[in-house]
Amino acid sequence: MPVESLDATASRPAPPSPAPPPAGSGVDAALRGLAGAAALVLGPLAALAPRGLPVWAILVLLLSLAGLARRGGFGRGTFRRILRLTPPVAAVAAFLLLALVSSLWSPSDRALETVLEIGYIALGTLAGGAWIAGLPAADARRLGGLFLAGGLAGGLLFAVEAALDFPLNRWWNAVPDDQLPNLLNGNVPKRTAALLCLLVWPAALAVDRFGRRTLALLVPVGYALACLPLTSRSAMLGIAAGLVTLAAARASALWTRRLFAAVVTAAFLLVLPAALLFAGPLDLDHSPLLFRSAQHRVEIWGHAADRALRTPVFGQGIDASRSLPPEGAVSEFSPIGDSLLPLHPHNAFLQVWLETGAVGAALALAVMLLLLAATARLDRRDQPFALALFATAMAMGSTAYGIWQPWWMAGFLSAALMLRLATRIGARIGDKNR
Repeated sequence: MPVESLDATASRPAPPSPAPPPAGSGVDAALRGLAGAAALVLGPLAALAPRGLPVWAILVLLLSLAGLARRGGFGRGTFRRILRLTPPVAAVAAFLLLALVSSLWSPSDRALETVLEIGYIALGTLAGGAWIAGLPAADARRLGGLFLAGGLAGGLLFAVEAALDFPLNRWWNAVPDDQLPNLLNGNVPKRTAALLCLLVWPAALAVDRFGRRTLALLVPVGYALACLPLTSRSAMLGIAAGLVTLAAARASALWTRRLFAAVVTAAFLLVLPAALLFAGPLDLDHSPLLFRSAQHRVEIWGHAADRALRTPVFGQGIDASRSLPPEGAVSEFSPIGDSLLPLHPHNAFLQVWLETGAVGAALALAVMLLLLAATARLDRRDQPFALALFATAMAMGSTAYGIWQPWWMAGFLSAALMLRLATRIGARIGDKNR
């Protein structure tokens, strides 16, 4: 009996043993989880803690490098993608070198920190773009959905905060009640409005890619209506520029791109004489046709242009805007610190000229034109959203914050990466390189 039982047992086929988990599957799962968290938290972070965005950018940089390494991303496939970006990468590297050298004569005590901040944003753009470009379609769809969910949560949080006079912000920063007017009219709501203004375009493209084309158009339109009661005129200008560009690019992306190439070139070539003309013969800083903050902008631009012409080739040095000696100049509007310039010229084109001169302006122009040309390689349905984001960024960059502020650069980075992610939604199953 025991022998027969043994024989019977031996004659049965052995049950299949579970396949061993692939090597590194735990690491891959952790990377997927971190990527999902990064996509989900972006909207709430922009709404509640805009200045925390550089931390997000650094984490995404590390995540992208880890993802590329796990994928064998430094092999031939990704290497070919990076090689295709050689001209913009070379232009950015040359600008970084110029910025580093200019720190030798910059009056700013944080010039080297600024170069480092520009550097990790540039590296995050390269690594993040390469990593997202190789995501499987299913992963891109999942991350796109998380980004949309987080963006909706962030928008609702910002709306509730604004309606209730920012209770979370006041609690976190211990703002007393008598300082509430300063909070409401200050940079707290304006920073969030500007960041959401950038993120609205990748969100709209993601909605479009999920098959809701009509709803996709309502995303920026709805945000434009929400901007009306805000104090951030730069955000209003940015979303308006984006909407006009979206309509124009839907009619002809080619001619819209050509128009922007001409506008960007003219902006770099004419910004100095235009600023001097506005603040000088036209006297627009006293014009009753402009609201007070616009008059103040004109005053700042005229002063920045005058100082830029003193060092026209290599500029005053990276980050010099915040530390230029006033030389007796006093603002008629709201002098801040000991300089007529309140930390920056409120115009990216002027700031590049002022700090890095004609050489920096030429390199920055090359980067922007190459970036603009890259939109032509997107699918035709994606190009209007990319051009709208370009228009919004250029409009706000020309009127609002210092271009090297880390949270602001991180905002541009996040919008660019989320737009790239949105283009991957709806890719064919198994297509990792679309």
